Amino acid sequence: MSEIHYNFGQNFASLDDVSGGVQAIQEVRADIASIFNTLATVYEGEGSLALNQAQVKVSEMMDEALNNVANTQQQAVDQQSAMQAMDRANASAF
Repeated sequence: MSEIHYNFGQNFASLDDVSGGVQAIQEVRADIASIFNTLATVYEGEGSLALNQAQVKVSEMMDEALNNVANTQQQAVDQQSAMQAMDRANASAF
């Protein structure tokens, strides 16, 4: 019979790493906004409009990606917690 072994401590540490990565990306967003703001001082007319549209699109794409990663990470934490609770309940049956 094949068994699944969970290393709860390591799993939670890895999920914390993912959360830290999401936070780091959030911090980089300020740098990206600064670059767009600097470029906005250079362009006028159609170029300025196109740059603004690009900034909105990049921001929306980053929002979606970060939200997906954050939601997936939270779901993994919830599943990990549920598995740990089940493991404790099963262990207490002995």
